Amino acid sequence: MKRKQVFLVLVVLLCAGFLFATGTKEAAQTATGAQLGTAANPVKVTYLCKDVDPITDAQQLGILEKAIEEGMAKEGNYVDLVILSAPTGSYATVVPIAYRTAQINPDLIYFQGNDQPIAQEGLLEDLVPYVEKSKNIKAIMPDHTKAAMANYPYLMWLAPARVQIPVMRSDWFAKLKSSKALLENPTVDNYYALFKEIKSSGLAKWAVTTDGGILKLDSVFNHAFGVTATIVKQNGTWVYSEITPASKNKLAFYAKLFKEGLLDNEYVTKRWDTMEQVFYEGEVGFVAGTAGDVVNVYNNKMKETQGIELVVLPPAKGVSQAYKSIDVTKESRGFAMNSDSKVKDAAWAVLEYMAGPEGRKLDKLGLEGIHYTIENGKYVLTREFPSWWAKFWPTMNGLDLDMVVGEVLSKPAIASLDAAAKYFAADTNVLLPEDLLPLKDAMNKLYREYSTDIIRGVRPVSDFDEFVTKWNAAGGAKVSEYLGTVL
Repeated sequence: MKRKQVFLVLVVLLCAGFLFATGTKEAAQTATGAQLGTAANPVKVTYLCKDVDPITDAQQLGILEKAIEEGMAKEGNYVDLVILSAPTGSYATVVPIAYRTAQINPDLIYFQGNDQPIAQEGLLEDLVPYVEKSKNIKAIMPDHTKAAMANYPYLMWLAPARVQIPVMRSDWFAKLKSSKALLENPTVDNYYALFKEIKSSGLAKWAVTTDGGILKLDSVFNHAFGVTATIVKQNGTWVYSEITPASKNKLAFYAKLFKEGLLDNEYVTKRWDTMEQVFYEGEVGFVAGTAGDVVNVYNNKMKETQGIELVVLPPAKGVSQAYKSIDVTKESRGFAMNSDSKVKDAAWAVLEYMAGPEGRKLDKLGLEGIHYTIENGKYVLTREFPSWWAKFWPTMNGLDLDMVVGEVLSKPAIASLDAAAKYFAADTNVLLPEDLLPLKDAMNKLYREYSTDIIRGVRPVSDFDEFVTKWNAAGGAKVSEYLGTVL
């Protein structure tokens, strides 16, 4: 059965309007401020998010559900929040498939990719009208999110710009002779010297590792080699940066790191958890993590396992200097609303509450009695606080730090946010129409194959020219024609 047809949507909306007018107990918040549900009959809202699993974390998530419901009830909005478990498998892959085929049907759903085809089928709600009427969300929404939502209104992620920031142990960094030169002039050569010294000094088996791909490396080195945007103009034609000489030079550098044993020779099989494990255990000296919360987790775990804080490093300097350019064409992850949901206003009210003062406290500080206690009107963080992470909006915006006793974010985490702002660069990209997406997928597959083989020495760097030919044949030439019509 098709999930969405224009006629059916009109019928649903008309029926919903009739039910609201006749006083159904599941009435959702309206523009006039009508009450959401009743204490006796709250509106059920289902929620699905990566790593938020009521099976593996039943106790704390049960407390969270109740706290959100009680907080919203104080504002006159009665909801029954139900946190769902994701299907088994890679979240980014299986969840979009399960949603598209109606195996799962949550009102609020977090995507971590593969949402664009779903939006193009009309299965996701346009969130801009809700944002325009909001108070809390509008107040804490950063500029890059506003830009992304203007281009793609189906996904919202209230978080700092998602930049991968390089970090390493502060004690190791202080020991290395190459550290000072790197901070004073973070060229590619000085980064190479740092990696060489990490290896030669015997501090770690590998200088640097990643989680299976090269995106974390790209955040450090892209701009230095001249890879400054997703799409660039080359010889008068708009092309993807993967096929440019700058990309070839970057891959040649990565191949050099791999050949000399500086880049973890097992990086292709590393997942995020095994990457982090070898970092904490001292097998590798240098990784990159998302500015803010992820760097905070890395820092807290390093303090727990080694008693050492991290140091935040700048992006490499060369043709340009910035961390990997931030794509504002659309959010790469975030919350969407089911366009077939019968309780859209109630679902939105949950997101709005979590962006308000009480919701921000709950989302960022965790659960009273576990992650913080209240003493003399202050929120005192406990030893359990570092294990908590925001289940909705990983932003510091809207949180009153004057009321908090303790460290919400570590100094390295704050330094990573400052660095992300200092070395920010906006991307140039285009949302492709659905008929071109299979071509782009084939092109991306080619790049992953050739880039991985070149880095690992399976292919010589000279095979990059062969890759470019295959890329264009697989769809690159056709996609470039389309890019020329919109850029």
